[in-house]
Amino acid sequence: MNSSIGISLYPIDGLDPEQLLKYADTAMYNAKEEGGNNFQFYSSEMTDMAYEHVVMERDLREGIRNENFEVYYQPKMNIRTGKLTGMEALVRFITPKKGIISPGVFIPIAEETGQIIDIGEVVLNKACRDVKKWLDDGLFNGRVAVNLSAKQFSLPDLTSRIDIILQKNALPSYFLELEITEGTVMDDPNEAINIMRSLSARGIHLAMDDFGTGYSSLAYLKQFPLNTLKVDKAFIDDMKNERGRNMVDSIVTIAHNLDLHVVAEGVEQAHQIDILKTLNCETVQGYYYSKPLSKDEFTEFLKQQQSKATPSLISSKKSNVASIS
Repeated sequence: MNSSIGISLYPIDGLDPEQLLKYADTAMYNAKEEGGNNFQFYSSEMTDMAYEHVVMERDLREGIRNENFEVYYQPKMNIRTGKLTGMEALVRFITPKKGIISPGVFIPIAEETGQIIDIGEVVLNKACRDVKKWLDDGLFNGRVAVNLSAKQFSLPDLTSRIDIILQKNALPSYFLELEITEGTVMDDPNEAINIMRSLSARGIHLAMDDFGTGYSSLAYLKQFPLNTLKVDKAFIDDMKNERGRNMVDSIVTIAHNLDLHVVAEGVEQAHQIDILKTLNCETVQGYYYSKPLSKDEFTEFLKQQQSKATPSLISSKKSNVASIS
């Protein structure tokens, strides 16, 4: 049995029992946030953090209500041809008073409060809407990758929610890829397999994000109905030494042996492109080609790509795309 203990001291932290109990309670919640089964002494910074948490939770509620969440797109490029093959949809929280709030700040709180479910649906809906427009305009013919949070993944009606959004935007499932983190699927691998099979049966592509940073078992990896394996930026950054390159080589080899497509994330430098080419990585994503772009900026990017593309790349959508079941 685990326990979390918060401690406040008289007279340093307060002079009356009510105040001391309040501060001890604050320290206890901090102990829980540190993973539990430990103790924390109260500090004034904890009160500041608790206040910031409450303010951010309020801002998130207002942001969802006022549609302050926008979708930016980062291109995925074919490493051999330099042509666009797809993109990842990334959420941006843009508030009227505070401007852009970093995902590193608001996403953990959104996950904790469950607000990530509403935010995730906003992102999926806007991404499907934008892609359908680009398809109809003849600017794009690939897939958009949308991150699926752990709380979304555990929803009992997940597949029907996704079906509704695809149908609402008249977007065939062929053009959607869902990115699921390694940690999410390893919480309950057997249940994850069932959910992923249900999504895959609808023609939706599945990618494992942040591969190698969690606790994946190769025995489970071969059972997951995945299409794509994404190599985390931490491994790409580490390719400056031989051990780092060997690690990426091993990941790419495992992926190819499982008949999976490989995407390298966080590629920023030309020498990383050269190394990844020798390792037979197919697709790269990162600032080397482009930062995440707003919808209007990405439209211009697509037009630039179209001017360089072959007719087959910009042709209308395939006639044999999977339909929504």
